[in-house]
Amino acid sequence: MPEVIINGIPVNFPFQPYDVQVAYMSKVIECLQKGQNGILESPTGTGKTLSLLCSALGWVMVSKARLQAQSLGLLEGELPSGEAYFRDIKSGLSAAGNIPIEPYAWGGTPKVIYASRTHSQLTQAIQELKRTAYAHVRTAVLGSRDQMCIHPQVSQETSNAGKVHMCHHLVSTRACHFYNNVESKKEDVIFKESGPMDIEDLVKAGRKLQCCPYYVAKELKQNADIVFMPYNYILDPKSRKANGVELENKIVILDEAHNIEKMCEESTSLVLRSTDIAMCIDEVTKIMKDFGDLSQMNAQVFNGEDTLKDFTMEELCILKTLFLALEDAVDSIEVRSGSKDEDQSATHPGSYMIDLLGKVGITIEKKTVILDLLEKLIQYLTTSSMTSEGTSGSAPFQRRGNGLQSFSDLLKVVFSREMDSERHIENVKRCYKVHVTVEDPRKKKKADSWGSLKTVSSKATGRVVNYWCLSPGFGMQSLLDHKLRSLILTSGTLAPLPPLISELGIPVNVTLENPHIIKPHQVWMGVVKNGPDGFSLSSSYATRSDPKYVASLGQTIVNFSRIVPDGLLIFFPSYPLMNACRDSWQESGIWSRIQEKKPIFVEPQGKEGLNSAMNEYYAKIKDPEYRGACFMAVCRGKVSEGLDFADYNGRGVVVTGLPFPPYKDPRVVLKRSYLDENRNNKKADEKSLCQSGQDWYNLEASRAVNQAVGRVIRHASDYGAILLCDKRFDSPSFKKELSAWLQPHFKAYSNFGEVIKGVRDFFRRAEQLCPSKSVREEKRQTLCAAGASFDFTESKIVQGSASAAKENAEPVNHTPSWTPADYGPSSSNVSEPSKENKSSCLFTALESSSKAIDFNAAVETSAAKRPTNCDSLVPSQQVRKKLKIVPLNFNLKEPSGDILSDDSKNCSKSTNSDDKVKLGEKSKTEPRSGKAAEIATYLKQVRTRYIFIEIFG
Repeated sequence: MPEVIINGIPVNFPFQPYDVQVAYMSKVIECLQKGQNGILESPTGTGKTLSLLCSALGWVMVSKARLQAQSLGLLEGELPSGEAYFRDIKSGLSAAGNIPIEPYAWGGTPKVIYASRTHSQLTQAIQELKRTAYAHVRTAVLGSRDQMCIHPQVSQETSNAGKVHMCHHLVSTRACHFYNNVESKKEDVIFKESGPMDIEDLVKAGRKLQCCPYYVAKELKQNADIVFMPYNYILDPKSRKANGVELENKIVILDEAHNIEKMCEESTSLVLRSTDIAMCIDEVTKIMKDFGDLSQMNAQVFNGEDTLKDFTMEELCILKTLFLALEDAVDSIEVRSGSKDEDQSATHPGSYMIDLLGKVGITIEKKTVILDLLEKLIQYLTTSSMTSEGTSGSAPFQRRGNGLQSFSDLLKVVFSREMDSERHIENVKRCYKVHVTVEDPRKKKKADSWGSLKTVSSKATGRVVNYWCLSPGFGMQSLLDHKLRSLILTSGTLAPLPPLISELGIPVNVTLENPHIIKPHQVWMGVVKNGPDGFSLSSSYATRSDPKYVASLGQTIVNFSRIVPDGLLIFFPSYPLMNACRDSWQESGIWSRIQEKKPIFVEPQGKEGLNSAMNEYYAKIKDPEYRGACFMAVCRGKVSEGLDFADYNGRGVVVTGLPFPPYKDPRVVLKRSYLDENRNNKKADEKSLCQSGQDWYNLEASRAVNQAVGRVIRHASDYGAILLCDKRFDSPSFKKELSAWLQPHFKAYSNFGEVIKGVRDFFRRAEQLCPSKSVREEKRQTLCAAGASFDFTESKIVQGSASAAKENAEPVNHTPSWTPADYGPSSSNVSEPSKENKSSCLFTALESSSKAIDFNAAVETSAAKRPTNCDSLVPSQQVRKKLKIVPLNFNLKEPSGDILSDDSKNCSKSTNSDDKVKLGEKSKTEPRSGKAAEIATYLKQVRTRYIFIEIFG
């Protein structure tokens, strides 16, 4: 693999990197050398993950060598005699930066912690690592028991908390033989020499060796150079402690960090409901009943029996008293009365939660004691649930400790910082808000996409206490308190960077906004202001319910479904608007008109059904009977955030409006108020660096659009169109908030005809200049080639090996698989389409530059092997020459028209397997007429039975 020297660090890259990749790796290494934080944006398709892994591990390898040299004294004082080559080593290792040996013992090289949002993204990163020269480094991947537990009883538990406590019980009692085998199996060759292993690989190895993959991963983590894990293992203090993640002197890389602000806020926020407290009381009461009356409990405790518990009845009584007092305190919180449910609420500063807990005696000083007691009770309930399940088949839900676990999580968040109380309270007052609403325990609670609780009953007496963190900097600062070496945030859509840096509130010294590696002809972007009927397109609150707008938007999508090939993605601002448009279009017939061109799939609002919908969508894209498919989804949904629509799966993306957050959502209102208050408290020269509430509100919509449009261009050879169907997109402020690589392509159109012409011309040019072709053309060509097989008894001009012929005959795999070569430099000379492909008849093709070749060998074709189900033969797009056999009784078509006349078509359709016309001979069943007679006469003159036409790709 090529070696590139970047900032003095040799980096092994799978191929010669692009300039944007060199720039990206240079910034990564700069962060690591100087021990600084960085925010790096590089569009999807620029090899961001590959560049990130190679540069970071390249620096780690040099750092490891430097530490070893430091320990041997090779970088200080006189060099050993006869060891002149150490001079080169010394000069090379100095590029790694200042890594003093004193604070870190031998082998104390800074390790890399690579985090992403989902386990599937971690798996993709590990697959990237396997393709590099750094596949030999020691790696580990951390996952939850949901993915990694192979114990038959624990793995069947539904709740994650239940799995945790069941696992703890089995491990502490040495009752899990999978865990017992970890110590003897962790040094097995399968873990040492298999290279980077993802979660699936670990589970397979664990089943084979009968050892626990979850605990094996923890063992591998100790000596790993790079550790892969999900975001919450780093951002969530509870998960960080549970998984033993140590951050001191570590390099933390947060990939796909476009949602990092919201994730920081969510990891430090929580909800306390009256029903949660009631469940805690019920669980403690059930434990007390298990012990019987007070006298029996005392006899157990003081007689020293083997059945002693880790807690006493007195502790249970005190804890139950606390919960009863807390329930009264929560239910007595006054809320603003009103005729509507959303008006029944109250908002308090963040310190209100600390005061509320303090009223019942729960303080930061008592936190450790209470948490220890809760842990013991949860462990007891889990153990008793396991015993009950083994005897009676099931255990009551209340006995599993869910309520106590929720309250334990609350204490860990409220009292998360081990610092002086005054500083902590001041930070809480500044960054938190407590929003109290009415709870109806009889009805199912439902949260919207922003996590706010919607209540529906005004008669309920329960309360919902929302403890919301409004500052992502509160969570990010906790990471820096652990003395990281470097923190790198990276994604394809982070722009604009200044507001992000302001929100995070951490020092950021290195930034980058990379351009894309694609060429101008690979993307088309336009703002569509008006529909085909001239009606103005705007999904604002005032017009989104207008039937004229809904109809005009539908007509717009009908037109796009006709000209955009293969996959078409349509993103709506919200689920209600998408559902309203769907219902209206189904009534008016617009829905069926779209389906005539492309089958329609709709993103389900829940997790259920998404995988099946995506699989069906991909299947329709590959089906040659259809002209692609259409997928309707919502911005900020799973389809817009984490799914890949490379090549044919997404040739066009339509965004129907600006996806602003819900304007009256309590959390949105409080967030805007917090930002405005924070900005007003800044000095005059600092106000420009802090965004206002309205700026944040607008930016949330822009970032959601950036994520949605990012689905269309997924690699260096991909191409697609981006259509923004809302006149509000045509504003200078929105253009500035777009990703930097999209801004040069931005253009607004008031005339719908210009849009149609521009998109049609774009795809015509892109299909000519880009190497990938329509999946339907590939499919049809494969089907036709499979049917038209010819038996040759002798051939004088056939070139190429038999293996190559076999390879050409195999079905085409339409799912593109990424390889590092996809990012390699491609030739700038793009072959133009062959003029022979545009021939309207056989004689035109023969008179063109293509040559007719006479074969003396008699070649017979079996009628049974002639294709009967092919409507067309699509010319090959390959670069090298190929000899194509053209049987004249086929119904030949080009995408732009028919080669043979209607007379010839009728002739071929009327023949059957018994009386098919042999090429160059006269039919015995019916006379030839029209074009067929001309062809027969011509072939008789040239004395050949087949025409071989040279087709150039």
